[in-house]
Amino acid sequence: MVWGQHRSVDAGAVTLDGLDLDITVRKPKEDPLEFTLTTWNLTEESWQRISDGDLCRIELGWTDGPVGTVIIGEIDTRDRSADRGDISYKLGGVDQTEAVTKTKPYDSWGQKAWTNKRPDQIVDAIASEVGLSVQTTQAGSPIQGMWSISPDKTLSGNLDDLLQIAAEKTDVEWEWFAGRGQIYFLPRNQGTQDAPELSYDGLLLSLGAKSDTSDDTEGQLKFEAMLEPRIAKGATVYVNTNSYQGPYRVSDYEFKSSTDSGDHLVRGTLTPIDADYSVE
Repeated sequence: MVWGQHRSVDAGAVTLDGLDLDITVRKPKEDPLEFTLTTWNLTEESWQRISDGDLCRIELGWTDGPVGTVIIGEIDTRDRSADRGDISYKLGGVDQTEAVTKTKPYDSWGQKAWTNKRPDQIVDAIASEVGLSVQTTQAGSPIQGMWSISPDKTLSGNLDDLLQIAAEKTDVEWEWFAGRGQIYFLPRNQGTQDAPELSYDGLLLSLGAKSDTSDDTEGQLKFEAMLEPRIAKGATVYVNTNSYQGPYRVSDYEFKSSTDSGDHLVRGTLTPIDADYSVE
């Protein structure tokens, strides 16, 4: 089956869908998740409606396959210049999903309450209110009666309260964190991503030992594959080739998607699952 490439970009109140786009979303090993994009044929009115500080949501994937928001970034770079007899418009910035959780939901929603709902169901509802999606699982039995957001707390503070309730109901420790347009609300010992397989029968284009071992981590691999939106920092992937097999974690990655070149790829570094590793 041949899938069509999917790209969707909202820059502030302006949608760039349907325009030519050159998109890079990059997560280095240490630095924050960042994006750059270039488009052409943008109207002057649309360009003037995009400002520094606006949020830019980039969604990548396949029209008949997996699709995901790969970054919600705050625009901090805007540039317009002549390019190939046309005008190119460039935007750049860093992920701001976590910043959304620092807002006080009560200020914009007013009173919000849920009756006889599980903690994970409430998290799902809260996330939808702020334009985020959720990765979660059933967190015990419903909270009996009414649970309402605390007006004096940020969204993160309310999520902390729900963590405690989930832990009490399931007798295991829970955690939450935010990135790439998602809130992750899960038991601490559960993986935070579905594990895509990297094989030459599927997405994988190239795989080999990483030549630069300056970080002193043995067994790292460099890979390039057709774009898979579930790949993220710390995500588990399963490598299935003649030379390498087994689970690895993503150490760094870059999405590249362009209507001009036709690229719709992800490349990055994999670290053996049993290596000393932490998600930063």
